[in-house]
Amino acid sequence: MNYSGNKIYKYISENNLQEYFYLAGNHWMLIYGDKDGIPKVFAYVNMVDNLSLRPSTDEKSIMRTCSIIAEQLNLPFIWVRYANNSDVVQFYHDEETKLFTLSYDKLRECFESYGVVESGTPKKPVNQYTSSKYHDWQRDNLGRITVTDIDLIKFYGDQIEAIIELKRSKYSLDRWTPYTNDYPNFALTINTIVLSGKKIPFYLYYNLLRDGIAGQRIEDLSSIKWFEFVIPNNTIDYGDVHFNYRGISTLPQLL
Repeated sequence: MNYSGNKIYKYISENNLQEYFYLAGNHWMLIYGDKDGIPKVFAYVNMVDNLSLRPSTDEKSIMRTCSIIAEQLNLPFIWVRYANNSDVVQFYHDEETKLFTLSYDKLRECFESYGVVESGTPKKPVNQYTSSKYHDWQRDNLGRITVTDIDLIKFYGDQIEAIIELKRSKYSLDRWTPYTNDYPNFALTINTIVLSGKKIPFYLYYNLLRDGIAGQRIEDLSSIKWFEFVIPNNTIDYGDVHFNYRGISTLPQLL
């Protein structure tokens, strides 16, 4: 797995902490919600070099785990497999037994059918030259939606034990608190937990990025500042996101 520079993922892998599940590199697990932050669908999205190649064993394993997560969160599950050199995607949903090919316009209709985006909202053509065709298409064609990338899930057996947001920056631990710009994403995750009917804690772990050689930043995992979000009984607006500061711990203490 490509850690994309995230040392927490590397620590989990090196210490064989099998109760944790994450995606890195060109793989994402996403919750899509409508403009009001109400979750509609759980997606596994991944980029490949060539859509004509069959899904790998790793892709199939990730898909199965993501479908289990979606089921526990009481959300429909979809899989979107794309390549930057292709004008179509491969798509899977709960009612199918295999991937099938869709144009981006048809993919938009699928998101409409799940209630993520309202029909009639503006569409833009798919860019031919982009570093991530799907994510650019999502930004340009799904309108005013909310979408959040799940960083880390902890399992207890086959049940979700916790959802964990990972943040890092150059700001010292004593200065940093969750950014208000992220509140819509936090609210979407909170609403997902509420509507799942399960008691799933939602944490945020923050670590420092220190200055390194040639402008590179180095992750400092010696101390982790962490917060726990308040999970209410009802869905919320992003303005109603609340959290409690839990302290500063070492990574082994938290994991």
